This record gives sequence, structure tokens and C-alpha cells, in this order.
Amino acid sequence: MTLVSLFYLEKRMRVIVSGSGELAQDISLFLKVRWPELTLLSCGEARECTELIYRENPDLVMLDRGVASVDCFDMICQIRSFSDVAIIILSQSDDVVDKVRALEMGADDWISLSSIPMEFIAKVSAILRRCCPRSSRPAFSSLDGKLSINFATREVFISEKQIKLTPIEYKIFCHLAENQGSVVSSAELLRCVWGPNYQDDKETLKISIHRLRSKIEEDSADPQIVLCERGVGYIIRSPDSS
Repeated sequence: MTLVSLFYLEKRMRVIVSGSGELAQDISLFLKVRWPELTLLSCGEARECTELIYRENPDLVMLDRGVASVDCFDMICQIRSFSDVAIIILSQSDDVVDKVRALEMGADDWISLSSIPMEFIAKVSAILRRCCPRSSRPAFSSLDGKLSINFATREVFISEKQIKLTPIEYKIFCHLAENQGSVVSSAELLRCVWGPNYQDDKETLKISIHRLRSKIEEDSADPQIVLCERGVGYIIRSPDSS
């Protein structure tokens, strides 16, 4: 599987390839022609790939049809159960029945691995232009402009100073920011950030919230940004709320 994280086509890409090392290397070489800042990771098992989608929040997923340990049709169903991310199937086969099945199940395109590099790049670009409405999402800001998130570069700033967050911390913060003014339940945060297998793991969430606060709060013992609604979840209040 390949995951690609891209905001505006000139921004960074994150790619996760499930398959042979040779395939991962080829995809990296192809895509770096167009996106030099590409970062490539690899995985092999379906569960690992699903968890990476939750954690990395990609804008494009590529599934290698030829990986025996990953049923791409089953993966399409799993992904569509929680995400509308764009999906491309990679295959050596041009079997019409398989193509139709994949597209009807929710895939956005089917690309032959025999495509020449420039055709491959062009098709990936076309999918990203068509299927990434989040690329135009504006930056989020609150607390009279003191706090801001650059969704294009995945950077967080407090009083114009960049704060380094881990991918998990960033995803928690973004989910709370996108729901500013509303309490997000612990179960929802766990499900959206870690996946459905973690929605009861409140201790994991507590630890991550503590680490997030230590980076963005002036006093993590007296938080003013990420607040806890005891027994329910967490909230970032609107600037004009009391």
C-alpha cells in the first residue's frame, strides 16, 4: 500500500509502500522527480497499513494488487469504513472485472505498474487534483491569533514560534482544532487518531494529551488551550467563550 500526504501539489508527500523493497524504491524514484521532498515508508501487513492511515491522515492511498499478504479489495472496504481518502490500485493486470470491482467498492483509479514513469506521475497528479479538497483548507487560528496551524506544512505555531509535535500529537491537536468550541469525546479521539482497536484505551490518550500540553501550554498543570471535560473528553474553546 502507498499513502501519500499532499497539500497543494508543490507541498510535501508522505508515501507508505506495502510490497517488495524494489517496488518501494521504484515508486520513490518516480515520485521524487515531481515531489523532491517525498518521504517514503514501507509496511507489509494489512493491520499495520490501516493503523498508518489513521495515524498519518494521508490524502492518497495506493494499494499494490500483487501483495499476497494484503487483499486490496478487503483493504478498500476497511479504508472506506472510516475515510474518504483517494485510493489508487497498482497492478500488473488489466483485468476488467477486477478493475470494475475495485472502482465499485470505492477505489478512485487503477494504474498499471508497467506505466512509464512520466505517465505514472501524471496519473498521480490528476488523482490528487481531483480528490484532495482539503488542499484548499485555510490555516486554523484561535486565541486572538496567538495559536495557529499551517495545514499545508503540518506546522503549529504559538506566538509565531514553531512547536515541534509528533504525528500523533499533531493529529490530536488538529482534530480538536477542527472541532473548536465543541467537546470531542475520548472515544472519538482514540478512534480517529489510533483506530477502532484503541477506542477504549483512555490511558494512552491521557499520556499523549499530557505530552501535547507540555509543548503548547505556558503551564501544563494549568492548561488554557486544550481543556478537559471530566468524564467526557477534550475541547479547544472558541476565543470569545468564557
